[in-house]
Amino acid sequence: MRLAILKAGTATPAARKREGDYDRMFVNLLAARGREWRTYDVEHGEFPEDLAAHDGYLVTGSKYAVYDDLPWVHRLLETIRAIHARRIPLVGVCFGHQALAQALGGEAALNPQGWEVGLRPVTLTAAGRAALSRNGAGELPDPLLLYESHRDAVLRVPPGAVNLASSPRTPSEMFALGETVLGMQAHPEFSAETVRELIESRSGIIPQERADEGLASLDAVPHRESAKGILEAFLSPNGAARR
Repeated sequence: MRLAILKAGTATPAARKREGDYDRMFVNLLAARGREWRTYDVEHGEFPEDLAAHDGYLVTGSKYAVYDDLPWVHRLLETIRAIHARRIPLVGVCFGHQALAQALGGEAALNPQGWEVGLRPVTLTAAGRAALSRNGAGELPDPLLLYESHRDAVLRVPPGAVNLASSPRTPSEMFALGETVLGMQAHPEFSAETVRELIESRSGIIPQERADEGLASLDAVPHRESAKGILEAFLSPNGAARR
């Protein structure tokens, strides 16, 4: 199975030294026999020429916003639309989640509730639980405890999409569009150390009360395997065969 990572950002130097860049974090999370991975550094203008050369795509997080007026962001949104038109499995995480929504007719913008950082509870909707069960995600805890680090949010999912989950500050934590598109706001690829570094690196940007809340949450254990299972349900060989 040939999978492509559209790398839209760069991890901190400490995280890269410890765990690798964003693409390596996902390869480590989703490693399985028979999978071949190719990274495209879209942040620096590298894009796939032949979309059909890959059985699935994953869009990573980024320090940028999907509404930034940057050539590579515009091209990424066009690429997302082209992948979706071919019904190739497509997953987006954090910035990627927002990019999928923006590209496919939804809306991502600054979250009126402000920053969301740390280990946060994510509650599946009834429709979300049913949709994930149909797609093979298995039994899921409720709420899911997942790492978050974002100020933007999906405020409106694309037409025809199912809002899978929400949290007190974020209206769409996950959405699915058909059986081939998944957006996930949380970061299953991150470690507690990476989240801590991100919070601390944004001192003075994240309100102190919100930062303290996020840092205090990091002693708990995330539902990493559950989130991995959700990603797997959309990047599985069966998913690729649906084309």
